[in-house]
Amino acid sequence: METNQALALIENMILSAKREIKDNGFYYMFWGYLVFLSAITDYIMLMMNHPKHALVWAIAMPFGGLVSIIKGIKDKKKQTTITYIDEMFRHLMIAFTISLFIVCFIMPMTQNNWRSFFPTLMVVYAFALFVSGGILRFKPLQYGALAVWALGAIAFFMPYQHQLLLLAAGVLAGFVVPEHLLNMLFKKNV
Repeated sequence: METNQALALIENMILSAKREIKDNGFYYMFWGYLVFLSAITDYIMLMMNHPKHALVWAIAMPFGGLVSIIKGIKDKKKQTTITYIDEMFRHLMIAFTISLFIVCFIMPMTQNNWRSFFPTLMVVYAFALFVSGGILRFKPLQYGALAVWALGAIAFFMPYQHQLLLLAAGVLAGFVVPEHLLNMLFKKNV
């Protein structure tokens, strides 16, 4: 295979992956908006001194997981071919899910202060976003990841209620805005 043909093949694979992410951008949008709304709801309830303000997370996150599992099963049934980029994303999402599981389920079992919970989540989100942006060669995902990393670093020094606002801003910058940009890119090029 000639070098130009190989490069064209790689570019087509990346374009195909971007199109697939755009078509399946449901996950970026769904989780971005779900976490955003959960963080804002928790913040408002906390400011109203509601004693069970964090209950929103115990309801919204399992709901989001169930919706994602059902959608994933439906999507998998429709998928006819698996590309190398699909495999890379599968491995990235497995690593992301394991990391998320450890942070969400193991970290709370320790006697550590909850002040590190949301900042740590943001660092994990940013890692997955940055790698996804690199695989897709889509800079807005990487810029979003940089914003989430910066907000996560700042959040380590903030009280819980301010961390919620930084988390809300982070998911908008990292998930929602890049997915909207990707959708606009494909509408413009189609």
